[in-house]
Amino acid sequence: MEYFQMIMALLGVLALVFLLFWAMKKLNRRVTLSDSKNMKILERINLGPDKMLLLVSVCGKCMVLGVTNGRVEKVHELEETEEELMKKDENGGNPTFKESFKIVFKDMMNKK
Repeated sequence: MEYFQMIMALLGVLALVFLLFWAMKKLNRRVTLSDSKNMKILERINLGPDKMLLLVSVCGKCMVLGVTNGRVEKVHELEETEEELMKKDENGGNPTFKESFKIVFKDMMNKK
């Protein structure tokens, strides 16, 4: 009888932990999702733990922000607007790593 009570208590605690985890996940999703018309994060690069660079569009102006644990700094303001940056990507801007790797691999295969 003693083991039964211990197992039931353990199952109750585990159920409570999973319930809290599920609730936090749902609440966090609501907090982080926002439909802002004037502010967008276009790209994000993680530089290390608690350090990242963000490419942000605010009212059409693009800027690079440096974000650390206790600080947010404007690193650079770009002359291009968000639309110009998107067109540049579509019309053959800088290739991605995958595209660059394919090009280098094809060149290596053609040399042999």
